[in-house]
Amino acid sequence: MDSVKGLISQSPFGLITDVDGTISETAPTPQEARVNPLCRHYLLELCSHLPLVAAISGRSVAQVRDMVGIDGMVYVGNHGLEIWAEGKSELAEGAADYPGVIAAVIAGLSRRLPMEGLWIEDKRLTASVHYRLHPAPEQAKEAILAALRQLPQARRLRIILERKAIDILPPAASKGTAVADLMKRYRLRAGLYLGDDFTDVDAFRAVRTAARGWGFRGFAIGVISQEMPENFIAEADFTLNGVSDVAHFLEWLSQTVAPPA
Repeated sequence: MDSVKGLISQSPFGLITDVDGTISETAPTPQEARVNPLCRHYLLELCSHLPLVAAISGRSVAQVRDMVGIDGMVYVGNHGLEIWAEGKSELAEGAADYPGVIAAVIAGLSRRLPMEGLWIEDKRLTASVHYRLHPAPEQAKEAILAALRQLPQARRLRIILERKAIDILPPAASKGTAVADLMKRYRLRAGLYLGDDFTDVDAFRAVRTAARGWGFRGFAIGVISQEMPENFIAEADFTLNGVSDVAHFLEWLSQTVAPPA
């Protein structure tokens, strides 16, 4: 923790966190997931003391705002393709070119896949095919990938394997580009990023790139779970053991940033 304490003194200091699997336990379906109450409490406290507290997610920005429910935070949705800050929403450059492509891919998958145990989440700018509830998850994953290979529109898109889901994204942005944009937008000198999955690795690398490129000081904190991707820990500077450990870390961070009187 001493290393993190050293960062906090570097103002402006910011905190950026993933949502599902980081401040919210993984649930059978996205609709069932809830933010840990302690995580929400300490994020709210941190909003009073830091220039940037942000949540970033593969969910749409509207879903992330509803799920986290803290007015003082910045929200980044659809893996960096949309951002809500200071009362307004905006799209990443090039994002508006892809809703039609995403819709065509969703239609193609719906025709090709047996949908029992599968669910296609249409987020307009991106899509996710969830197979957590399928009786044979590995077979379902291979069937989804095979169907994507048959769709010409999918060749223009990024295909990313998540926890029991496959994300279908435009190439225009990632969590890494979103984190880099937030660092510059809020002129951060230091900060932390918390995440638990493959798409968070882009953000981890953005933290390191900023440290090499323009003197930013930061740490990438990986959240360990039974479903974490291979080599994930190697990409993190530090690790926390699940969502409950994240809550304890946020409590410590809040008390360190603003010690109780």
